[in-house]
Amino acid sequence: MDIGLIATATMTFLAPYAGKAAMKIADGIGADLWLKTKKVFKKDEEKALVEKIEAQSASKVELIEFENSFTNYLKEDNDFRNEITLTLNLSAVDTFILESNLEVAQNIKDELKDFYLEQADAGIATEGDYRNVIARQERKLKKIETKIINIMTNNA
Repeated sequence: MDIGLIATATMTFLAPYAGKAAMKIADGIGADLWLKTKKVFKKDEEKALVEKIEAQSASKVELIEFENSFTNYLKEDNDFRNEITLTLNLSAVDTFILESNLEVAQNIKDELKDFYLEQADAGIATEGDYRNVIARQERKLKKIETKIINIMTNNA
């Protein structure tokens, strides 16, 4: 599986586990995946971001930055990438289905990142338009992420 897709799959699956409730909810693959994911974030600013994610106070842009950093770690560290891939435990068929859904999810996330930044700079007259576009894209992303989580939890 492509590194970007591994990262997107992991972040999508972990999204429901972010927050203090994560330690209570995250049994099995979710807890294991979160612990393995956050252990590579060793710099002070990265640890602070992990704490914000666990406290559910990270902004959407910060979450995207976290996913980008995670992707970079996957690219740089073969052992870490293999560990995460093994934890995901997906069959070839599920990997194929997952990859197509992950590509769509990643495209939507890329668009959303741009929309979030553009909305911050938008004037009063156009801010509502950005909110509508963002809401529509977030609904699409939620549907795709639900499919991804269903595939991954069937393998847990």
